Amino acid sequence: MDTTIITIIIIAAVLVSPFFLGRLLTKERVDIQKASLTPIQEPEESTKETIPQKEQFVKTQIPTKTTAPIVITQPKLSPPLIDTFITSGPKDGEIIEETNKITFKFSGKTYTPNTQERIYFETKLQGFDTDWVPTSSKDRTIYLSAGVKEYTFWVRAKTSDLTDFTPAKRTFKMNISPYFEKIRISRVEEETSYRSSLIILNTSLGREERINITGWYIEGEEGKIIIPQGVEKYYHYYNSYVNEDISIKQGDAIYLSSAFNPLGKDRNFRPNKCLGFLADSFDFPIPMPRNCPRPEIEEISHLEPCCEEFILRLRPCEIPDYSENPKIYSDSECVSYLDENFNNRGCFKKYSNDDDFVENEWHIYLDKNIVVNNDCDILYLRDQNGLLIDKYSYGRPICQ
Repeated sequence: MDTTIITIIIIAAVLVSPFFLGRLLTKERVDIQKASLTPIQEPEESTKETIPQKEQFVKTQIPTKTTAPIVITQPKLSPPLIDTFITSGPKDGEIIEETNKITFKFSGKTYTPNTQERIYFETKLQGFDTDWVPTSSKDRTIYLSAGVKEYTFWVRAKTSDLTDFTPAKRTFKMNISPYFEKIRISRVEEETSYRSSLIILNTSLGREERINITGWYIEGEEGKIIIPQGVEKYYHYYNSYVNEDISIKQGDAIYLSSAFNPLGKDRNFRPNKCLGFLADSFDFPIPMPRNCPRPEIEEISHLEPCCEEFILRLRPCEIPDYSENPKIYSDSECVSYLDENFNNRGCFKKYSNDDDFVENEWHIYLDKNIVVNNDCDILYLRDQNGLLIDKYSYGRPICQ
């Protein structure tokens, strides 16, 4: 029996010992790992110990954690199969001030291999076109309406299979007068020893169109002149006339003289049927029309034959001088008729309400010269806002 008990004890010991031994070894491994992961602190002098060599070995064997670099790969963009280029025309942001004519030139290129397809184009001017305009040429010219407005020009190249979906574009601004080229500087005459300088404007207006030009100005190398007010129906013997803005219509010619006004300062006028009677009394630098009304035969048939003959011999707009003709000055009826009809006063009273009383002209005296002599210059006609209406190069033949 003793032998049996001893045998049982030995068997139990053999079975139990690996369990305790494993627990012991596991604890030791845990302690070693903790020791290797915990920073080593120097003990105080009184408790300083020698660190076991094994712990130092385990600490130095722990690998350092590293992070691999992150690489971001950008997708490779494919080139366009067809592209468009603007080669000439208004620049982006350009302000056009001296013309309403614009021209764009453009080109296209395909990037498909071995293609021989013909390239054509579509253009669109935003603010002018309502849709794309096809063209087989490489340029487009457009005449724009006058005024102040911004436009964007688009152009895209195309083939039968390809379209450039990123068209080339330019944005620009037109800044010209609404009256652009409706009034033109048609002629410039230089000042000489016997005549003043003269600038002549002509109109290109619609039948019912009227334009106020007071406040417009012409400028050049020698300075600037401003168009003043005037009198539509000038009557020389009426001193309380009122100046008004100058209004022009179809067919009008505007004469701007550098001379002083022979009728007096600020007496600019539209010639009429009766002002020709003043032509012999004043020296007009701008020639005065002589188209005064002449009486019909029926109107003077009641007068004496000698008076009737005297009237028919008068030149247009001539004020009769009968001081040395006794047959006339002794004829009271003849004298009365002459005095009532053959002068500015009587003519104005009789004809001023006629529809064709005034001429298609304005005579404006500025008492200032801006026309250069024997040199090159450009005159600019601008409206009251400073916007260009017309320009005129003059001077030596090489200047024009």
